[in-house]
Amino acid sequence: MAELTAVDEALALAEAERLRAGEGYVVYTFPVAELDALAVLETLDEPAPRGYFENPSRQRAHAAGAPVATWTGRGPGRFLSADAWLRRLHASLTCVGGSPRVIATFPFYPGDETQGLEARLFLPAWQVVTEQGRTTVTLAEPATPGCTERLALRVEQFRRFAYRSTPPPPRAQVPTVLSEVGGDWFPSAVRRATELIKEGAFEKIVLSRAFDWRRADAVNLYATLHRLRRANPPCHTFLVDEPEGALIGATPETLLSLFDGAVRTESVAGTTRRGDSASEDASLAEALLSSDKDLREHSAVTASILRRLRMVGVLAANSRHPELLRLGNVMHLRTPIEGTMPADRRFLEVAGELHPTPAVGGKPRDLALPFIPGFEPHTRGLYTGAVGWVGADGLTGKLFVALRCARIDGTTARAFAGAGIVAGSDPVAESTETEMKLRTILEALV
Repeated sequence: MAELTAVDEALALAEAERLRAGEGYVVYTFPVAELDALAVLETLDEPAPRGYFENPSRQRAHAAGAPVATWTGRGPGRFLSADAWLRRLHASLTCVGGSPRVIATFPFYPGDETQGLEARLFLPAWQVVTEQGRTTVTLAEPATPGCTERLALRVEQFRRFAYRSTPPPPRAQVPTVLSEVGGDWFPSAVRRATELIKEGAFEKIVLSRAFDWRRADAVNLYATLHRLRRANPPCHTFLVDEPEGALIGATPETLLSLFDGAVRTESVAGTTRRGDSASEDASLAEALLSSDKDLREHSAVTASILRRLRMVGVLAANSRHPELLRLGNVMHLRTPIEGTMPADRRFLEVAGELHPTPAVGGKPRDLALPFIPGFEPHTRGLYTGAVGWVGADGLTGKLFVALRCARIDGTTARAFAGAGIVAGSDPVAESTETEMKLRTILEALV
C-alpha cells in the first residue's frame, strides 16, 4: 500500500466525507513505522470491548478498540445474523486505502432470546495490524460533518505514536493451590461420561474444569499477555472482553482462516506432556503418535471437520496424516485441513458450521452438547468459543478457538482447561491432562 501525500490524503478523505453525505462511516487505512500492537493497546488502555490477537512465530499481530458500530445477538442463527449485519455495515462504509477488519466473538453456547452470553461484532475506531514487519493503521469515523478533520488529527497520533512505559511490579509466585469450581466433581463425571459412551449416547464429549485464583493485587493484563506471547510463540495470544472480565490466553488452535478463497483450519486433539529430557520427549512423542485412544479421538475430530466443510460446499477439502504440535509443556496431534471457498459462500457461514468442533464439544455434536451443562458446574462464556476478526466484506477472516485461557476480573483469575472423553478414558489421566494445560496460563499470570 503506497502512502498518500498530505495533499492527496486530505483530498481523498474530503471526497469520502462528501460521498457519505452525513451517513455511515469513513475509514482510512495507512502505513506507519512498525508498531507493537500489544504496546499500543497497553498505552491507550481503553475500556472494553477490545480485541488483540498475535502469533509471534508468524510475525502477525492485531490490536483494536473503541467500537463505533456494534452488533450483538444470540441463538442458533447468530452467525448468519452477524453476517447480515456485516453486509449492512459494509454498505455504509467509504474506505480510503483498504477495507477494515471487524472484531468478532462467539461464545461456546448459542444461548437464546433471553439467556446466554451474546455474540458480538464491532467495527473499531482504531486498529493496528502488523504482518512480517509491516504495520498499517485503520481508523473509522462516523461520517458526520467534520469527520475529515477529526480523522486527520487521529492519523498524526498514530504516525507519531509514543508508548507509555509501565513496568509491572515484582511478580508473585505461581499459585500451587487453586479453588476448583464445583469441588472434586471431575473424576466421577469422566466415569459417567464413559458409561454414556458405552450406552451409545454419544461417541465423545469434552468436559472442562474451572479454577479460581484470588490475589491481593489486580492481575496485570498486559504484562500477562506479554509473558504469554514470549513463552508460546507458536500459539495465538489473545484478549477479548466479556461482561464479567477480560478473557486472555494463548491458544494453539485456529477454527477458520480465509484469505483469497483459500480455506484453512485444523484438527487438534490428542495430548501428552513434554519430556524432561530429549530422549523422554521423543519417547512420549512416539507414544502419542501410536496411541489408539488419542488417534481415535483425533480421527473423529478430523472426520467431523471435513464433513462439515463439505456440507457448506468447501471444495477439495483435504487432510494429511497427523503431525506433532509441540508446545511449551504439552504436545498435541494436529492435522492441517485446507480447501477452496465456493464463490457463493461467506466467511461467517462456514465458521458457523464448524463451531463448535468435536475438539471442544463432542461427537455427534447434536447428541453430546446437551449433556455438557449437566456435568460442568461453571459457565464457559467465551472459553472454547470462537474469537478473532472478519473482513468487513465478509470474504476474509481468522477465528481462533479460545483455549489455554483465564477470565480476569480485577484480583480474580478463573482459568479453564478441558479434555476429550472417549471410550477408554481414564479419570486420573484426564485430570492430569487438564492440569498440564492449565500451566500455560497460570505460569504467565502477573
